[in-house]
Amino acid sequence: MSKILIVDDDAGIRMLLSKFLQREGFEIVLAEDGLEGVEIAKKTHPDLIILDVVMPRMDGLTAARLIKFYKPLSEVPIIFLTAKDADKEIELAQKARAEVYITKPFDVHQVIREVKGLLE
Repeated sequence: MSKILIVDDDAGIRMLLSKFLQREGFEIVLAEDGLEGVEIAKKTHPDLIILDVVMPRMDGLTAARLIKFYKPLSEVPIIFLTAKDADKEIELAQKARAEVYITKPFDVHQVIREVKGLLE
C-alpha cells in the first residue's frame, strides 16, 4: 500500500483528498503547513507528497526544496495543488522539482489519476 502525505492548510481539502485516496487503497498522512509537512515526511517516508503552495509558517515551494534536499526523500514525487496559476508560480514549482502542478479548484479524479500515474 502506497503512503501519500497531504500538506494543505485547508482542512476541507485535506479531508476531501484523504477520503477519495483512501477509497483507492492509499495510506494517508496529513500535515497542516509546510513546516509540519517536512517534519512528517522525514518521519514517515511517504511514497508521494501532495503540497499546497500558499501556507502559513512555510510555503509549499520551500517545503518541497527541503524535502528534495533530504537524501532519503529526494526521489519522492511531489504534486503541487494551489489557487495560483501564474506562469511564475509554475516555474518556481518546476525549480522545486515538482512532478505535477494542479490549480484549484481541482477535479479530485484528476488528482487520483496523477497520483496513480506517478506511483506506477
